[in-house]
Amino acid sequence: MSKIGNACNMIKLLAENGKMSCKELADKLEVSERMIRKYIQDLEQAGIYIDSVRGRGGGYVFNKNKCKFINYFTKNNR
Repeated sequence: MSKIGNACNMIKLLAENGKMSCKELADKLEVSERMIRKYIQDLEQAGIYIDSVRGRGGGYVFNKNKCKFINYFTKNNR
C-alpha cells in the first residue's frame, strides 16, 4: 500500500483501538517500526497529531482533540 494509505490506516487503527505500540502498528500495516515513526512525523507536519505514551505499556494514541480532520477517521463516518 502507498505511504499515504498506510498513514491513513494507522490513524484508523488508533482511532478504533486506542493505544497501540509501534510494533503492533508495524505488524498490522506490514511495514517496519521505522516507517511508523516516519508516518507519525509526516502526519504531524500535516496537522494530524499522534501522541506517544512512554514507559512500560506505552505506545501511540491518536489525539482527536488536536485534529481538525477527525470526522474522516471516526467509526461513524464510513
